[in-house]
Amino acid sequence: MAFDLADRGIYGFVTSERLRFADVDANGHVNNVAFLQLLESVRVSYLREVVRKGLPPFRLVVGRLEVDFKRQMFYPGTATACARLIEAHERKCVVGHALFDGEGNCTAVLKAIMVSLNEETHRAVSFAPVVRKALDRLAASANGLPI
Repeated sequence: MAFDLADRGIYGFVTSERLRFADVDANGHVNNVAFLQLLESVRVSYLREVVRKGLPPFRLVVGRLEVDFKRQMFYPGTATACARLIEAHERKCVVGHALFDGEGNCTAVLKAIMVSLNEETHRAVSFAPVVRKALDRLAASANGLPI
């Protein structure tokens, strides 16, 4: 299924983030690194609170980040950060993210390719069947939340 990551309607998991003065760069807008930190924060929360809930432990690491910066954000203000699972594969899954400013404008989208990792060998490993089944269900849902 193809998702428009800039569409606020595809996300069921949302956090509200306060922009900090420390996030401002020399140009007077929120720095790109701060965008990535806000998106990382929503991803970690989504993985902990939704994806891993009720499943046996499994390790995920970031294998790739693909980010598109769409518009600037300015301090002071707030941002809405969103995340959802958009794909599941044998050894990886893809988490889609979006960041919206206080007026609801999409400011960035991000795809994070997360790789299933064996803690002992530090090599990619297939998801356990129960985990893969849960990931498939989340990716197929309308909003990335359990059906």
